Amino acid sequence: MLTRQLARVVGRVVAVEYDPYWALRLRERFSDDGNVLVVHEDALKAEFPEEPFTIVANIPFCTTTSILHRLLDDPTTPPESVYLVVQKQVALKHAREKPTTLKTLHWSPWYRFSASMELPADAFHPKPQVAACLMVAAKRGPPLVQPCHRHLFLGLMCQAFEGHGNSVGRVLRPTFTRTQLRRLAKENRFSLDLPPSMLTVRQWASLFDFMVRLVPQGRWPHAKRRTRREIRG
Repeated sequence: MLTRQLARVVGRVVAVEYDPYWALRLRERFSDDGNVLVVHEDALKAEFPEEPFTIVANIPFCTTTSILHRLLDDPTTPPESVYLVVQKQVALKHAREKPTTLKTLHWSPWYRFSASMELPADAFHPKPQVAACLMVAAKRGPPLVQPCHRHLFLGLMCQAFEGHGNSVGRVLRPTFTRTQLRRLAKENRFSLDLPPSMLTVRQWASLFDFMVRLVPQGRWPHAKRRTRREIRG
């Protein structure tokens, strides 16, 4: 159903299907459609085109995190936007103005998250135990942090969310002086007593920009190249 609707409104659809039975059914159903290509492959392993493209999918809830990592970890590459039907709780978590988890902040400087079109469990067969929601991740233009700095930005976020202390003023002291922190708090309108999860992504981007411009590199946190499992949500 989803593939047919997409084929009516876009020039080309690449339908990636893991289940061999449904891949065969798709090929049979769209054998006369020149703009539909069916690929029997795992979405976590399928090759993506180098040109800009959009992802639209209703995915198993258990694969959500792995698929998001595959799609969003490298902001220098497509996709330009992602439309996923996911668990409602997951969609709302990523769409918050203040990213409360390291995982969301890992992507938020380059992608704007939103949640819309809630879907009750009764809309699916077999019926899941939770409601679903359409989550959209659209690439920002311009980005809040340059993509070439993504590992360094993640390093600062890991320091903030995993460092010693439960306030912004404490966890960032290894990088910023007290004077710098007071200045940043005043300019960006936040309290140094707040937990790191209470800052917006724009405030984090401003702190990062200040660090790159004015903090000696010897005080920078180490750039993090973490695996998917290491980035906790």
